[in-house]
Amino acid sequence: MDEINDNIKKMYLRINGEVTDREMTPPIPKKGKTKIFTLDENQVKKLEEWQSHIKAIYGIYGNYEYKFSSNGIGQNVVVYSELANTELDLTDVNSW
Repeated sequence: MDEINDNIKKMYLRINGEVTDREMTPPIPKKGKTKIFTLDENQVKKLEEWQSHIKAIYGIYGNYEYKFSSNGIGQNVVVYSELANTELDLTDVNSW
């Protein structure tokens, strides 16, 4: 229960700009195989700027859907905002 409360506190602080996603540890996997997808520093910067614009327009951040897919050469990253009904392509072709 303490872990849940800690995560809620971290999310509250992150929404208010006091903690970044990079500081939040991923949840501990229960069992079986796990895959963790990450964003590099430039992708995080673009994402946070985009999210700040959404908050400025709507007053809240809303929900986001992260899509990670492979095209055989590199990784595609797209973030969809349900609130703004738009998506941001964070694919870094230069890293391929």
